[in-house]
Amino acid sequence: MRLRVLDSTIQNSVLMVLLATAALAYGSPKVENVRTSFLEENPTFTVTAVGTGEGDGGAVYMHIRYRRPGSTTECEVVWGYRQAKPQWSRFYKGEPGLAGTVCEGCVRKPCV
Repeated sequence: MRLRVLDSTIQNSVLMVLLATAALAYGSPKVENVRTSFLEENPTFTVTAVGTGEGDGGAVYMHIRYRRPGSTTECEVVWGYRQAKPQWSRFYKGEPGLAGTVCEGCVRKPCV
């Protein structure tokens, strides 16, 4: 019985290592590249955060939080990227909303 538990533990450990390796292999766009791309289209905005959201092996959705000039309200927008050699390419630009309300299943609130 102990041998079966040990085998199961080893199998689970190997599976976790393989999943972690696969996740690292796919990766995501560099945060600085996403920030730069966003600011090229919105040069007067201030980016407060860029984070990786949902995705799969070939695509990832980046959440970009920002403030408009003269505003203290933090807004958020989601941009989708696909893996393309040698870099990631953007394929989706979501509608902006109040930070924290831009997610699947959330009630989006306008960012004004």
